[in-house]
Amino acid sequence: MSSTVTAPYLTTRQRAREQAFQFLYRYDQELSVTLTHTELENEFAKHVTHFESTPESEQFALRLIKTTLDHLQAVDAMILKHLQNWRPERLGAIEKSFLRMGTAELLYFKDVPASVTLDEVVELSKRFGEAETPAFLNGILDPIAKEPDALDKKIPSNS
Repeated sequence: MSSTVTAPYLTTRQRAREQAFQFLYRYDQELSVTLTHTELENEFAKHVTHFESTPESEQFALRLIKTTLDHLQAVDAMILKHLQNWRPERLGAIEKSFLRMGTAELLYFKDVPASVTLDEVVELSKRFGEAETPAFLNGILDPIAKEPDALDKKIPSNS
């Protein structure tokens, strides 16, 4: 375990989303190259040495990272479709990473209710984004959650 302090109250999936967000942010800022799954797994293994986490958390995070990067063109196209009155180049790196992660989860994680994805991404963005980031993300991710591709075979929400 490393000496990095992390919030002890996070659930397994919350911790996973935090790790995935941070990795995707770093990937966008530093790596920005196409990595094989093996290279991606090696980079992620280095990344998680800075966290206290469980194997379950790391597995979910890696699944989220791989899914986001494997479907990056479709994810970015969906985000672009819902960026009302907003130029993509104005999108901050933090917001872009959250949008990519949230959109990938909404579109490809049929085992996670959309309401859970929305709530988790918005809550996590409160820790890493600006004051207006949660509302901005919700304003884009909520309509994406209602897209036919996101609704297809999705388990129903508890809300």
